Order: sequence, then structure tokens, then C-alpha cells
Amino acid sequence: MDMNSIREVVYRSLEFVYPVNEFLTVEELRSSSRRYVQENRDIAELIEVGYSRSGDSVEALVVRGGDEKIVLAFGFPHPNEPVGSITLEFLTQILARDRDLLKKLGSTWVIVKIADVFGAKLNEGWFKGGFDLLKYALNYYRSPGYKQVEWSFPINYKNLRFDNPVPETKALMKLIDMWKPTHIYSLHNAGFSGTYYYLTRDPGREVLEILYSIPKTLGISIHRGEPEAPYVRKLYEGVFLMPSTEDIYDWYGKYLGKPPIDIIKHGGNSYDYAKKVNPKVFELVSEVPYIYDDRLDNDTSVGVPRREILRLATRKEEEIITEIESYVEKLKHYISSDNPFYESITYFVEVNKKSLETEKKWVEEDPKLDESATVAQIFNVYTVTLFDTALRYGLLYRAINFEISSGIKTPSLESLREEIYKRIVNYVELFKKYSKYYIVPIEKLVKIQLASIITTVISVNQYT
Repeated sequence: MDMNSIREVVYRSLEFVYPVNEFLTVEELRSSSRRYVQENRDIAELIEVGYSRSGDSVEALVVRGGDEKIVLAFGFPHPNEPVGSITLEFLTQILARDRDLLKKLGSTWVIVKIADVFGAKLNEGWFKGGFDLLKYALNYYRSPGYKQVEWSFPINYKNLRFDNPVPETKALMKLIDMWKPTHIYSLHNAGFSGTYYYLTRDPGREVLEILYSIPKTLGISIHRGEPEAPYVRKLYEGVFLMPSTEDIYDWYGKYLGKPPIDIIKHGGNSYDYAKKVNPKVFELVSEVPYIYDDRLDNDTSVGVPRREILRLATRKEEEIITEIESYVEKLKHYISSDNPFYESITYFVEVNKKSLETEKKWVEEDPKLDESATVAQIFNVYTVTLFDTALRYGLLYRAINFEISSGIKTPSLESLREEIYKRIVNYVELFKKYSKYYIVPIEKLVKIQLASIITTVISVNQYT
């Protein structure tokens, strides 16, 4: 199929997407899958593949449209990233309604709407009523790296040994072993950025141009700020080669001068595991934002080296980590062993303190950082710090609420909660002051992810 035909198929599929105002809860997503199977018994079945840390089942919706390709797609790769679940809701509807497309794609679809059931439930407090940054921070949960579904696959590389996948990751491993997918789609949310993608190999310029152009047509530009991490390799504007855990290990080892086992405390990602099952598997990660500011698309050079901007950013990050660490210390005497929020924030402090030292060395040594920074890069670095800090304080706030709801009520703990609440509000207000952000309609994010899935399922095969 030529590229014009692929575009026609993609845009026809996007016509099925209607406005969405909020996210679905775990139970709403489960109910939808059951209705889907009842209405489409000729092509669909629901299978149980494991259990979450909360004891809930992890389910996969299988939609059969051919055996040419096996596609594994999953939402909630991290617990605070629900857009992919809505994308998969629409994808399944499209495959049922447009049987010609289902046949043309020639694929069996293995769809996991909720990869992290445990974490998704802990985020449901901000799913309804439209996106609001303060509400998001006060109801935010992000697992520590070693308990993240997308980062707890077994791996054995040099001095790195990890073989303690969380139950949800074991469920994905089971699906990969059973189905040996040719394509994998891990559907993520970036919080505040442009759109960007990670691919496991170059699909060719024409495909890259479609991935680039779809967000532009929807008013959500490709990401032009600093990359998510310094070790990623750029394929195209906003499109990067997916870094393996081995790549991350080697990058940190280069600047650290020793094995980075104190920094990399997580396991591998889904591609690290899947390529051992099917070496030719293609994986795409799509990152779409909740909120956006048009300055993230401004690539005007400002005449200041990126190095100077990143120096300031690492200093600010160091101050924030130190500040949060002081609150962690104040809280530790009140904390029970099963507090998931405290576990996450202590992981953040421990790992980020160590990784920051490596990043500071990179900032001083990488010659590429002598190039001029752009408006997008400067704006992105500063405002993302404010955005992320509000979320980190949100974890502290929820850690305190967890203990208070368990019956620990003291004036000092109540006072600490109030203090942390004020810090969250302060960072949210600062973010609002310096950013002219707007909330991106969910259906636009869904269209971006759908377009990336359909485009690459058609155009990328095991021999591309």
C-alpha cells in the first residue's frame, strides 16, 4: 500500500473518534470490554492473563482479523497515563465497525486496556471532571521504577541483574510468550510537552513524515524541547530510537566511570523482553501531553548555549531534591511499610540524587551542548521542573493522607500535610504564571496514537 493510501485509511479511521471529556475508571473499562465481546462474538474474546498487585485480574481483549501480524497494544504502561486506554477503546470500536479495515490490516489484536490495574486505581481521583493540574497533583500516583509495569521486565546485562517483575509485568510477559507479537504499542502520556515517539527501528522517511504531520494537523506540535533523556538518539523531529536498558546502563557507566547499579534499580522494558521472544518485533511508544503551550513549538535560537541552560536546570533540580528529602526525613517516623506513596517518593529521592551527579558531568563534557538553545528548550526545561515538582509533592501529600486515613492523627502530621499542600499550590500557581498552557482535548490525543498505530501496522513488517 502506498503512502497516500495509508493516509486515506488513517484519516478514515480517525473519523470514528468523537469528543471525550474524561477518563474511564478500571471498572468502566472492564465493563466496556465485556459488552464488546457480547456484541462481537465472531471476532472477539476476553482472556484473563494474570493478576495485579491489588488482586484484580489483568485482562486481554483479543480481536481476530487475520494471522499475518500479531499486535500487542497496552494502555496504562505507567499508572498515571490513561490516554492509551481511551485510544484502545476507540481502536476496538473501529475494528468492529469497519470490518473492511479489520480484514485489510490482517492482524490479530491482543489489547490490554489496563496494564497497571493497581496503579490505575490509585489515580482515579483525577480522572473525572476534566483535567486540572492541582487535582492531578493531589491525586497522583507513580510507582517506583522497580515496580513499574514498563520497567520491571527481567534483564541480565553486565553488572545489572533484575528478576523481580511485578505481577502485571508477568501478565505481559505471558502474552508475549504466548503470542510472539510482531508489533507492540506501549501507549504513554507525557505530562507537558509536544508529541514524541520512540521506535525500535527506522520505518523509513515516508512513515516518519506521517508520524510528524498528524499531530501538527491537530494543533499539537511535535516536541521541540529537550529530549526526555540525554541518551536518546533522534531519528526525525520528535521521533527517537527507543533506548534499551543496556543503552541506559552504558550511558550512565560512561559518565559515572563505574557500573551504574546504584542508579538503575529497575528492570528492562517490554522491548528488552519481546526481542528475545521475536528478534524482529517492532515496537512504538507514543507520548502525548495532557496540556500544551505553543512556545514548545518555537525553535528560535536565543544565542545561549544549551549547556548554560542545563547547568541552571541541574542546580534547581538539586535544590528541589534536597528540599523534598528533608520532608521525607520528617515523615519516616510516621510511615507504615505498606504506604505506596512514601515508597515512590523515597525511590525518587534516592535515584535522582545519584543520577543527577552523572547528568552534571554530561552537561560539562558533551560538546553538542555548546550549540545555542531554542525558546522551546529553555521554556520546556523551566516549566517542566515546576510541573514535575508539584507532582512529587503530591506523592508526599498522599503519603501523609494514607497514614491519617489509617488512624495516625497527630498535630505535627496535620501541620506537615498543610505545609506540603501549600507547596503544591505554590508550584501549580508558578506554573500557571509562567505558562500559557491549555488543556488538550482527549480525542486529539487519541487520534495521534491511533494514527501512529494504524500507520505502522500497515507499513512496518518483520522484514522492514
